[in-house]
Amino acid sequence: MTFRTLCVLTGAVGLLMATACKSKKPADDFVHVDVYGQMNSRYEPILESRFRSFSREHAKLPAGRKILVSEVMEANFYDRLADPAYRAQAQVIVLNSEQEAAVDPNLATEFVHARKACSEQIPCYLLIPNSVAGEQRAAAQQLLDYLAPVASSTPAASAPAEPSSPPAEPRQ
Repeated sequence: MTFRTLCVLTGAVGLLMATACKSKKPADDFVHVDVYGQMNSRYEPILESRFRSFSREHAKLPAGRKILVSEVMEANFYDRLADPAYRAQAQVIVLNSEQEAAVDPNLATEFVHARKACSEQIPCYLLIPNSVAGEQRAAAQQLLDYLAPVASSTPAASAPAEPSSPPAEPRQ
């Protein structure tokens, strides 16, 4: 055996030993919520800001795992939206209107549970696909509750306070 061959073999054995002895990567302590929407949409900067606020303030499940929100904003979002395999990758979907949900009957059915978010001038609708389950669903629901809280069902609580005035007297 030549010196060169011996050096190559020693290097190869060393490399194999180093990769075999490497410790395993630590488990990901995050619950990932991927939010799918249209790139360069009017709602993108609004949601981006709110995602950051959510991450700073509320991004933990009761069990202690942190919620990591990722935006997946794509130029061909609407072209791919009808594909169930594409939608299965999302934990939250952002749409501009109910008409956009009409690309697929299943998505239109899911739109019933969508919540209006963003602003009055720039509306957007957020929905969690029915396929999302477990911790991802809990994390997505927490994000949805933060971005688009459910309005109270009592009229007094949701209506702005108006100045009280005495009832008008009936005319005779």
